[in-house]
Amino acid sequence: MRIGVDAKNLLNDRRGIGRYARALLQRWFDAGAGAAGGVEIVLLMPQLFLGPPKRGLSRIFQRDDLIVKHRAHASSLALDAVWYPWNGMTWTAPVTSIATVHDVWPFASPSSNERTRLSEQTPFRTTAARAKAIVTDSEFSKDEIVKHLGVERERIHVVPLGVDPPAQSFGGVLLDGAERYVLFVGENEPRKGAATLLDAMRALPDALRLTTGLVMVGKQLISGRAQGRIDSVRDGADECVLRFEPEQSVPVLMTGEVSDVRLSQLYANAAVFAFPSLYEGFGLPVLEAMAHGVPVVASNASSVPEAGGDAAIYFPAGDEKVLSEQLAAVLADQQLALRLRMAGRERAAQMSWDECAKKTLDVIARTVQAIGGRAHVPSERL
Repeated sequence: MRIGVDAKNLLNDRRGIGRYARALLQRWFDAGAGAAGGVEIVLLMPQLFLGPPKRGLSRIFQRDDLIVKHRAHASSLALDAVWYPWNGMTWTAPVTSIATVHDVWPFASPSSNERTRLSEQTPFRTTAARAKAIVTDSEFSKDEIVKHLGVERERIHVVPLGVDPPAQSFGGVLLDGAERYVLFVGENEPRKGAATLLDAMRALPDALRLTTGLVMVGKQLISGRAQGRIDSVRDGADECVLRFEPEQSVPVLMTGEVSDVRLSQLYANAAVFAFPSLYEGFGLPVLEAMAHGVPVVASNASSVPEAGGDAAIYFPAGDEKVLSEQLAAVLADQQLALRLRMAGRERAAQMSWDECAKKTLDVIARTVQAIGGRAHVPSERL
């Protein structure tokens, strides 16, 4: 079976979607994907490929059996299927299509701008019309795909995401006046709940607020309603430190986007991980924090409880008062924090990228087989 992979963002996407695509590709290759193994992977790029990147993806690109082609040639490559991992299809090849849809946020909260709305929703409509099978991360997202895109339930396959066991990590961050920090990982979108977390931090009891910092990982996290909470900014080489109004001073470190190694360090040294998101297709950072042994306080919105299971403390989405109370409880109670650490590690151990890769490849193989294509898959090696 020869599978083309839409590799348009493989070189530059550091979000959860990028980690997802790289994790599955790496495991397919490690399991013996190649002409001799029964599965051949062809990376389909939207631009000329000038060689492997200088860091981060060398394990994927520096392989003797790797095939990289421009996607314009997809129809001439004898592909049995193309897999689109990027949350919707922005282009199509004239072969069997299997797409991963992580969430349908552009439909759950559509833009008021008609042009933006059309741009954001079109890849999903294309997926609904063209994909023979859709892989999604959670039962919540499956229901959302049925609701907003009208896709038949039997075309949708739920394959939960996984997480890597962390390597030993050192080098957290030190914030002036803070003995520990709460960690937040997310993009600059209102649905990620940064403003709720900022309010919750301000509402901590003085004894905790004066000794606890906040580390925020992600691109341009402070904006809109959240920006009003800040009265000063100090820029560094790669990071900036912000402080709240003096009467409710809380040090906040904004790292911007970071490498996987740096992210692992930040997870490993956090006192608590806060995940206040209002809408998620899965909630991969919850699992990543748990794998690092960090207590998790998360919203009960959308698919988040599917990711965290019974190993997190949940609060009503958008409720900064309850979030503040739960953060305070974990910060002040070492036994509670220990129980959450242990439960989180156990939960993360149940969710592997190996299993995610195997099940996704099985969906592709079954879909190809159903339409009469070649579908030998060395599943026992995955």
